[in-house]
Parts: sequence; structure tokens; C-alpha cells
Amino acid sequence: MSYTITKTLFTLLILVSSITIYRARPLIFSLVTVFVENNLPRDSPSLVFHCASGDDDLGYHTLTHLGQEYHFEFSILPKTLFFCHLWWNGKDIAFDVFNAKWTTHHCARVPGEEICYWQAREDGIYLSKDYNPPTNFIKKYSW
Repeated sequence: MSYTITKTLFTLLILVSSITIYRARPLIFSLVTVFVENNLPRDSPSLVFHCASGDDDLGYHTLTHLGQEYHFEFSILPKTLFFCHLWWNGKDIAFDVFNAKWTTHHCARVPGEEICYWQAREDGIYLSKDYNPPTNFIKKYSW
């Protein structure tokens, strides 16, 4: 096979692969914003949490009062996975807050961005698929 034909076939293979990936996950390389909100009872212990991915450790954070939130942003790559570990009132839970391999959309979608709005409540962890404002929270995990 000549060099020109080989080069053309290789270029075509790259193009077809790119289109296939784009159709499978159209938000590759777009932005994700994750919110963690304290919706625990007033005068209860603070919510402490730690979020990380395989590449980024976002450290430990404390949300001391009802309505206080923390958020972080990142770009989606094909294997992006962020998790958080939350502690409150002697209870704890660790869970994925975003996984690029999720086949269904767990988060709100706006053009070029996904917004994952997590809320810690007395009976567990909730997620909203709505944004601006987040509503219709669904319980995902119990403490």
C-alpha cells in the first residue's frame, strides 16, 4: 500500500473515531460544575466533606450552616470521575458526584455545561436535575 493511501486511511479512521466518540458523549471537553449544599437542620453539627478525582484532590471543606454551599468546576474527559466523602453527626457516606461513564444524565444540562447539584439532608443525600434554581431533588443515598 502506498504512503498516500495509508495516510488517507489513517486520517479517515481518526475522523470516524472522533465522530463516534462525539455521538456517544457530546459533552466531551465541556464544563461540569458540582455543587455541595448544606441543607441540614439548623444548629446541627457542621457538614465536613472531601472531594477528589484521580488527578485532583480538592481538600477538606466545612459547611457550617443551612444553605451554605461549595462548588468546583472541571472539564470533562472520557474517564473523568469525581467523588466526595461527607461526614455529619457521626454518619458518613462516599459517592460519585460525577462520572463521565454514566449512561444517563444525572445532572442538569445547559449548553456546553452539566451542573450537578447535591444537597445533604438529615435523611440522606439528594440530587437535582434542575438548575437556576435547583428544584425537584431526588434522594440518591441514605446516610
